[in-house]
Amino acid sequence: MSHRLEVSQVVPLPREQVFDFFCRPENLGRITPADMGFALRSGDVEMRRGLRLSYRVRPFAGLPVRWVSEITEYEPASRFVDAQREGPYASWVHLHEFSDEQIGGAPATRVTDRVDYDLPFGFVGELARGLVRRRLLSLFDYRRRAVERLLPAVVPRNDPLRVVVAGGTGFVGGEIARELHRRGERVTVLSRSTARARAELPDGVSVARADVRDDGSLRGVLDGADALLVSLAFPNSPMENPRRGHTFEAVDAAGTERLMAEARRAGVRRVLYVSGAGAAPDAKRHWFRAKWRAEDAVRASGLEYTIVRPTWVYGPDDVALNRFLSFARILPFVPLTGDGRQALAPVFVSDVARLAADALRDPAAVGGVFEVGGPQTLTMREIIRVALRVAGLRRPLLPAPAPLLKLAAWPLQLLPAPPLTPGAVDFVNQPATVDVGPLLARMPRRLTPLEEGLGTYLGAARAG
Repeated sequence: MSHRLEVSQVVPLPREQVFDFFCRPENLGRITPADMGFALRSGDVEMRRGLRLSYRVRPFAGLPVRWVSEITEYEPASRFVDAQREGPYASWVHLHEFSDEQIGGAPATRVTDRVDYDLPFGFVGELARGLVRRRLLSLFDYRRRAVERLLPAVVPRNDPLRVVVAGGTGFVGGEIARELHRRGERVTVLSRSTARARAELPDGVSVARADVRDDGSLRGVLDGADALLVSLAFPNSPMENPRRGHTFEAVDAAGTERLMAEARRAGVRRVLYVSGAGAAPDAKRHWFRAKWRAEDAVRASGLEYTIVRPTWVYGPDDVALNRFLSFARILPFVPLTGDGRQALAPVFVSDVARLAADALRDPAAVGGVFEVGGPQTLTMREIIRVALRVAGLRRPLLPAPAPLLKLAAWPLQLLPAPPLTPGAVDFVNQPATVDVGPLLARMPRRLTPLEEGLGTYLGAARAG
C-alpha cells in the first residue's frame, strides 16, 4: 500500500540560494537528527540526474542500514527527485520543490517535500504505518528547525562588530551566535570540534578550533575581535566527567579565566559572560561557585563587561524540558526527579540570545549584572503540564524520591557519557527564580510567556 507525506516551509532567502543549500548532499547530515547516525559514503557528490548516493543511517531502533538513492530528476533552482534504490523501504520517492515567495516584500522561497513510500514486509509492515509516519513527521520537524537555524535572513550592517563566541556550539551559546549573525555582526565561534560546529552553524559564521582548558590553543584566536561572548558548556552538561576534564570548575571557572587573560592580551574591548541565576561565592552548589569565580575573572579583566544570569532556559534544543517530553512519548507517564514542586521562572532561549546581542551595543548594559527569567514563576510540575498540553500529550506525572534516584545514578558516573549522575539530580531539582526588575529598568524588553515560547516549536510539531 502506498503512502504519501507532504510538508513545506518558507525560508527567508532567494530561491537560488536555498536550492544551492539543499542540492548539496553533504548538507543532508546537517539537517538530520544525530540519533539517525547519518553518514555520507559517496565520494562523487556533484548533483545531476543519474547520480547515485550511498549513506548509512539508523532509522529504527538504532540499527544501521545502507541506503542508496538515485537522482531521477534534476532541474536547477526548481526541483529534484531522489528515489531509493536500496534501503529500509519497499519504495521511496522524494520530491524536493522550490518556488518563489515573499516575506514583507523581500524574496523568500517555499520548500515543499513530498514523499511517496511503501513499507516492507507486506501486511506485517503495514501494522507499523502509524509509527513510521510519526517518525517521518518528527524528522521533517527537526529538519524545519535545522533549516531555520542554518538559513536565516541576515540584516546587513555598515559597522559590524567582530564577535568571538566561546561556547557557540552549546544550546544557549549557539542561539546567541546565530542571533548575532542574523543581525549582521561578524561572528567567529570557538570549538574543540570544528566539524561539529560547522555542521550546526550558518555558513556565514566562521569557526576556529580552540579548547578553553588549554592556554596554547587560545593564543591568537581573539586577535582583531571587538567583543568576546562567553557561554561555556561541557559535553553532556550538567553530567560532569572529571576524568575528561568536563567539570564546571575546569570549563566555566578556569576556562573563563584563560579567556579573560587572552582577551586582555588581544585588546578586546567588550565582554559578555553568560552566568547562571544563583551564582555566589558561598553558594551551596559547586556549579554556582564556579560561575561566581568566572564572574570574578570578568569583573577583574579591566574590560567593559556585562554579566547575564539566566534562570532555567528552555527551547527547541534544550536537554532538560525536552527530556521530560521524550519520556512522555515513549512511556505511559512522565518520571520526575523529586516531587516537582521547586519554583522556576523558565526563560525562552531566544530572549537570552536577544538580550546578549543587545548588550554588546547598548551603553546601558556596560557594568551590568542582570538576572533574566520568564514572566511567570511556576513549579516544575506546572511547567511540564503546560509543555505536555502544547505538545498535545496527556500523561500523569510520577514523582520519584531524589535520594533514591541519586543512589541509582551513582554507578552511572563510570560511563563515558552518563545519562544521569547524583549531581545532575541536584542540578535539575534546584529552584531558579530571579528578579528581572533591574534588567527591565535599564534595558526594557518583552519576555516571552512559557506557552508562547513552547508553541513556536512544540506547536509546530503538533500541527504537522
